[in-house]
Amino acid sequence: MVKSRRNMILYARVFVVIRLLIAAILAIVIILLGNFYITQLTTRGQVVQTSFDAQSLASQEQSNLQRMNALVQSRFNQIFASLSGKINDPSLSNAGGLVSSDIAAREPEFDQGLATYQANYNLATSSDMATIRAILLNDNPETGPAIIANQQDALNAVTTPGTGLWPQYLKLQQQEINLLDSLDPTMPNHPTSLPTDVLNLKYDQAHSLLWHTNFQFTDLTKTWQRVVDDSVAMGKTVTSVGPSVALPVYVFNFIFICTMLLIFAIDLGFTNFQLKRSFLLYSEGKNSGNTPVPPSGSIPPVPQRP
Repeated sequence: MVKSRRNMILYARVFVVIRLLIAAILAIVIILLGNFYITQLTTRGQVVQTSFDAQSLASQEQSNLQRMNALVQSRFNQIFASLSGKINDPSLSNAGGLVSSDIAAREPEFDQGLATYQANYNLATSSDMATIRAILLNDNPETGPAIIANQQDALNAVTTPGTGLWPQYLKLQQQEINLLDSLDPTMPNHPTSLPTDVLNLKYDQAHSLLWHTNFQFTDLTKTWQRVVDDSVAMGKTVTSVGPSVALPVYVFNFIFICTMLLIFAIDLGFTNFQLKRSFLLYSEGKNSGNTPVPPSGSIPPVPQRP
């Protein structure tokens, strides 16, 4: 009986130690998963910000491109309206210089925007886009790879030196602007009007060059629109709740529930053990003729009448 009582006391201590150990493990797991989830949210916030920056730059360069082409059209109309001699408006000539300056400023701006986008927001090659690239491939495997491939194809079509749509358009646009500047009647030593035959010849040359410029612009703007659309699709993917966001929550809930069930099972086993221990102590006291002091919480023995 003494040995049995010692074993019961030892088992009780083991139950308490195990329960404390499980509780400590649960606390550590909660802290680790909480830190992990906060890190994931921080990373996700940075990814969303990067995707918005990519969308903003792509849209900005699209507007810049459209504005450039519209300015070339305005410059063409301004030059030949002035040379025709039928419009006498000083503001028309003054506006021409501003238009040329605006075009000259927008060309390097678009160049710089392309370089920045290629370096920072190219899904296929940029190291800054590694997390977004992983989200596209893992959270949206049906369309994610297509977004990456389409963006890469569009960027290559626009930026390839020499044969890209932008270098070709830029070459035509500069040729058109140079031709129009050479006809600008407000420039020193330039005639303020031209004979009709010369004016018609220059008009045909400038109009033909403008047509080719606009034709190249159509291909360029359509291709760059693909980059804009891919940026929007990328933003929609990273702002949606995909497996990369939901999985840590599922893992945390699963571990938490399993740990709580384990603690409940240990508590249940410990309760059963206490009951068995109480009955054992009671039996030992009854057999020895000494009624033991009942354990706390147990039912005291009923006194026997003499």
